[in-house]
Amino acid sequence: MRRRLLLGALVLLFAFMAVSAAFSAPKVIKIGHTGTKDHHYQMYLETWAEKVSAATDNRYTFEIYPSDLYGKPNQLIEGAQLGTTDMVLATGSLLTSYNPKIGVLSLPFIFKDSQEAHDILNGPVGKEFEEGLAKRNLIILGWWENGMRHLFPPKPVNRIEDLKGLKLRVINSAEMIDTINAFGASAVPMAFNDVYSAWQLGTIDGCEGTTTHMLTQKYFELTKSSALLWYMHVSNPLVASKRLWDSIPDADKAVFLDEAKKMSAFSFDFQRQMDEKEIKQCEELGVVFTRPDREPFVKAVAPVYEKFRPKYGDMIDKIQAITQKK
Repeated sequence: MRRRLLLGALVLLFAFMAVSAAFSAPKVIKIGHTGTKDHHYQMYLETWAEKVSAATDNRYTFEIYPSDLYGKPNQLIEGAQLGTTDMVLATGSLLTSYNPKIGVLSLPFIFKDSQEAHDILNGPVGKEFEEGLAKRNLIILGWWENGMRHLFPPKPVNRIEDLKGLKLRVINSAEMIDTINAFGASAVPMAFNDVYSAWQLGTIDGCEGTTTHMLTQKYFELTKSSALLWYMHVSNPLVASKRLWDSIPDADKAVFLDEAKKMSAFSFDFQRQMDEKEIKQCEELGVVFTRPDREPFVKAVAPVYEKFRPKYGDMIDKIQAITQKK
């Protein structure tokens, strides 16, 4: 009898220890992004994860996967909606399938600079986008910066006419495709991590992107030309699945959101500082930057606005009502 009681007590003890260990083990959260390990996306996510872990007594462990190792962004967004993936630092234009109004952010020259983008995304317009996505089981924790975009052609571009006939890779966004075509080039939608090899093979003549891309993706090995145009801003929202979000206590949710908001402000400030540094770094690598007059490009995309006004008219008006006050 004594032996049985002792055995029963041991079983209960081990069961209690197992349950305690399960409750005390940190929750593992996986986050994917498309940038390389040395891209600032990785730094943003690592810094944010460290802050959240420290503020929640290490109740969470974050596994961060660069270079699409967790999955391509569109796959991760779909997985987040279904509850099969945790989080993704996504390209904002990929969210238009879940909230079509977000496509307005992909219109050319909608923002004159990144400060305008930050103010809009962290204000009522951004809140409206977030509420629409939440209805589709996608939770936006913060809008982070990816920089204003430029053109990386195979030859110098001083006038809009210099783009005629060039095949340039773009994000698979109807607004961006139409914009590049309006410039006189031919837009080729393609996955981000396929660009370098496609460029080598001659499938494309060049691409568009940020100065960070020129460095981290080593585009300077493929072209020594870049046209600084500041023609488009692509936001990078940090997206969580509703399934994951619902599993996090409210007090911890507040930490996640607060640190994401701080990282948003940091990312915009950081990118502004990096722009000039990156231009100098590229110049040291032999890249020659042109600064074409933007007015002909702005006029060229007027048909793009006409095409998308029936779809985004109210959002265009809301954004311009804010930006034109400044």
